Parts: sequence; C-alpha cells; structure tokens
Amino acid sequence: MCRNAFGRLWYILENVGGLSSTKNVQITEQVAIFLSILAHHKKNVVVKHDFKRSGYTISTHFNNVLNALLKLHTLFLVKPVRIEEHCTNDRWKWFQGCLGALDGTYIPLRVAQKDKGRYRNRKGDISTNVLAVCDINMNYVYMLCGWEGSAADNRVLKDAITRANGFRIPDGNYYLCDSGYTNGQGFLAPYRGVRYHIQEWNSQRTPPQNAHELFNKVHAKARNVIERSFALLKGRWAILRSNSFYPVQAQNRIIMGCGLLHNFIRTEMPYDPLEAEIPEVDDQISDDNDVAFIDQVEPSQQWSNWRENLATNMMNRMRGGVANGSASKNCRRCWTAEEEKALADAMKDLVVRGYKADNGFKSGYQNMLEQAMMQAFTGTTLKAEPHINSRITVWRKNYASISTMLTRSGFGFNSTTNMITVESQEVWDNYIKTDSNARNMRFKTWPLFGDWVEIFGKDRATEEGAEGFADVVQQLFNKDANLEQGKDVEEGGDYIPVFNNSQFDEVQSMSFSNANTSGSSKSDKRKRKVVDENDDRFIDLMSSFCDKTDNRLGDISIRIGFEHDASMSRKTVFEAIGEVTSLDMESMIMVSQLIVNNTKNMDLFFSLPNNGRKTMVKMILEGKFPGKETSA
Repeated sequence: MCRNAFGRLWYILENVGGLSSTKNVQITEQVAIFLSILAHHKKNVVVKHDFKRSGYTISTHFNNVLNALLKLHTLFLVKPVRIEEHCTNDRWKWFQGCLGALDGTYIPLRVAQKDKGRYRNRKGDISTNVLAVCDINMNYVYMLCGWEGSAADNRVLKDAITRANGFRIPDGNYYLCDSGYTNGQGFLAPYRGVRYHIQEWNSQRTPPQNAHELFNKVHAKARNVIERSFALLKGRWAILRSNSFYPVQAQNRIIMGCGLLHNFIRTEMPYDPLEAEIPEVDDQISDDNDVAFIDQVEPSQQWSNWRENLATNMMNRMRGGVANGSASKNCRRCWTAEEEKALADAMKDLVVRGYKADNGFKSGYQNMLEQAMMQAFTGTTLKAEPHINSRITVWRKNYASISTMLTRSGFGFNSTTNMITVESQEVWDNYIKTDSNARNMRFKTWPLFGDWVEIFGKDRATEEGAEGFADVVQQLFNKDANLEQGKDVEEGGDYIPVFNNSQFDEVQSMSFSNANTSGSSKSDKRKRKVVDENDDRFIDLMSSFCDKTDNRLGDISIRIGFEHDASMSRKTVFEAIGEVTSLDMESMIMVSQLIVNNTKNMDLFFSLPNNGRKTMVKMILEGKFPGKETSA
C-alpha cells in the first residue's frame, strides 16, 4: 500500500468509520498496527516490540480498526456492471448479461479439537470455506465467511442466497461458476466431462473439437478472474495463508477485512505491483499458429487401420465387462428394515472402536461392514461395493437434509413417530426450494435418525459461524446501542467505539435497506441477559468484604496506638525513678531497663503512687519483685 492510499484509508476510518485517537495512540499508528499484523501475520509479542506498546494496547486497537473497517463495507464493496453487447473485451464479450464470477476458497483456521471434524476439508486441512463473488476487474462484490471446511460449495451458495441480507442477483443477470455449482438461473456452469481447466488447454495444445469444448475454454478463461483475485488476496495478506490464534469469529471477520482492503487498494492505487507477479492467461480463444490442421479429405490406409483397432478394443472391453459381471452392479437392491438397523449398529460399533477419524471413517471400513452383515445375515448378497457404499451415501444426504431443517425456524422432529414436524405448508414450500432432496421426506418415518446423529453428527457443517458483512455490522451497531444504554455486551466481546449521531446516520444510510429489519438471529442467542440475582450477590459480597476490612483496620489502628503510648511511657520511666529515689546513675539505669522491658511492669509502675513506686524500685534492687531474675 502506497503512502497516499494509507493516508486516505485512515482519513476514511476516522471521518466515516468512527475511529478515534486515544491519549497515547494516534489513528495513523492504530492503522499501521492493523496493517502490519494482516500483511506479515505477526504475533502480538512481536508487534508490541515493534511499536513499543503493551499487548493489551495492540489487541484493543487491532479490534477497533477491524470493527470500523467492517462498518464501511458498503463503501468498499463494488457494484458490478453487466456485460453489454458492445463489449470489446475478448474474454468477456461472449457473456452478455454476466456480472462476474464466484467461487469458494479454503482459509486455514485454528479450532478446538472437538470441532476439527466439521472444519476438515476434502484435502484434509482444517479450514473455513469462504464464498467470494467478484466483478470482471477482480473487485469483490460479496463475501460469506464462517462455513466449516467440510461444507460443499453449492451448500454455502444456497445459504448466501437465502439469507435476509445475503447475495442478490437481478433477473436477467448471472455469474460464472465452476462445475461444483448447479447450472441454473443466475449461475452459468461449464459442461461436465469435457476439458475445462486452463492447464489442460495449455498442456495439450489441441483446439476445441466441438461446441462444448469451445464453450468450456472460453468459460474457463473468463472465470479465471476469481482465481486471480484469490491469489492476490492471499498473496498480499499473510494472515490468510496460515493458522492464527484468534477466536473463530475474529478470524472470519479478519477475512472480510482483508477483502475490503483488497478492493480499497485496487481502487486507490493506480498500479498494484503484486498483480504484475500473477501471470495473465492467454486471452486468445485458440492457438491456430501452433496447430497443424487437415487441409484435404481423402482416404488413408493408416487411418483405416487405426479405426479398426479402436473398434476391436471397444468390443473386447465390452465383452470382458459383461463376463466379469459388471452388469450386475447396475442392479438395484431393496434393503429391509432389519438390514438397515444391522448396518447402523455396525457403523456405531466402528465409531466406538475408533475407526472414525476427523474426515470420515478409516480406509477399509466398508469391508469390515460387509463382514459384519455376513455374520448377521448368513448367505446375504450385500457387498461393500455397490450396496453398502450406496446406502451410506443415501443416509448422508437424508441426514444432511433433516439436520439442516432442524436449524431453521418452523421445523421439528417427533421422536415418538420419528417424523419431521412442520409449522405450516408455506414453511415447507420455502425450504424445498433450496433442498431438492427433501421434497419427499415430509410424511416419511426416519427411525434411524438418532443413529445417524451418532455416526455422522460431528462431521456435519452447521453454519453456526457463517456471517456476511451486513450481519457483522448489525451486531456492531447492537453493541454500540447496548453500551449507550449501559447493558452488557456479548461474552468475550471487545470494546467498540461509539459513533456520534452524524457518523452513525452516514454509515447506516450506506448499509443495505433491509439491514435494520432483520439482524442475525444467531447473534441474539449469544447475548448475555442482565440477571438481578447476580448483581445482588455481588453487592452482598462486596459489603461483607468491606465490613471485614473495617474491623481489621480497626484492630491495626488500636495496635498502632498502643505501641505509640508505650513508647512515650518508656521515655519518662527514668525521670520518674529519679523523683522517688536517690540512687546512683548505674542503679537507676539498671532499674529503668528492667521496667521498660516488660510492658505490664511499666503499666504497674506508673499506676502506683510515689511511695509505691519507691517500694517497687527497692524490691527490684533486692531481687524480691516477682518475675525478676536476681542480678549478679
């Protein structure tokens, strides 16, 4: 980031985002601390050494800058421009009405041991699945963070579409996406089973052979914009390339902040040196100069022999497949209730015995299930492939649908009838629009759902940490309102600077129109309730502590006063002895020392009249005074 961009950034954060200087730390230093942590992924102990600040100061200002940045998401996120017919860009001119591209990417996270199963992605890494949408210039339009790494890309996209403040696509427009998403209205996916990725085209040097291949090649070159944006994002912010020690929610918001800064840098800096390091793909549709084409049509004995060999190989492979019984794999088999229960019990037994890892069951578990089924049903024809594998796949899909329903409002599960309960037909109709697998599940019984929870429960992504920019800003505004009213904030929450009225209105006017109508329902559940009983208990405890402290201080003051009085009495013993006797100096000093060494003797001496004092001195000299050892 250049100096001019840095200056504009802290100016916007101060005047629009509500960030303010403190007594010892100016805004420029706060922003520098924030950018230093993101760009270099420095630990708190390193940053506090670099800026000569305490760890608490570093953490506080990092959170303040991050929250102020997220509140400006409507200012930094771009509004996409559709491709028109007169577009001259060779990469995009084929896609009239397109707004950009979208895809998911994995960002490493550090989570608790019990949550690693849900966050382990298909590559075996612990991460979060981030959905990002960008325009043709690699500027982000929308981001959804917080989904566990085990969640499929299409599932994350469905959640983004159905959110109150989620992803919106105008009618007649669409985004490019890869084959991991559904090819439907608003989303244009490539043909499956046909060459697609740019590496395949660059390595094979073969032009498209049909319309499907041509479409896939043009589609891949255009959709590559989202891959390049991910490369820029992770290349610029090192905190996205490795695990960090922040809480999961903070890590998700850091990802959002990096996306906003990515847009800001691309908008404010005329030249981005990091972008030049990412190789640009070839914009040409074909490589005609490097490929030799057939320029005549005539018979060839060599080509005829090759075709004959190919046909012969096809026939031999087909006959061999039938002889090996491959056709039997296509036969469907109906499972009985007893067989399904036995399979579920066998899978639960494997879970108890430790054959289930974070990313699923260990290798060879299907063969163990096949042996268990053969022991339970002698002579059964159930095999690991395809019967058991197919049944487990169906179970996973059904469990995913039911568990997702139970997270939505209006759904429940009757453990007596083992059926799904729905509040109304409208709730059901709205849900099946996003989950086609659930269309025929409403009036069926699911007696194995409890077993599925034990088998698949910990592997299922729950979306509990997923949140978009509007959700985050709504939570931050709620925190500000609670602070102004003197209420408690969320548990573990950081202090959020309160906007003045003009700044609040300015930022809120830039937010989505429906941001104030429906906040995140999940955030409300995490609010702490103000409980009067806890306050009373605290007051009683402090009152008891103060009473004990007062008594203790009283005892201490009495002791201090007694010692002071005793000290003053010691100073007058010698004079009092001289007034009642005519002893020599040596005898007076000896008697004085014996009296002042014992506080009780000293009290007795001063309580006696002059005659009594004289008698006491005489008894001490003659060794008749009780408790006195006779001097030599």
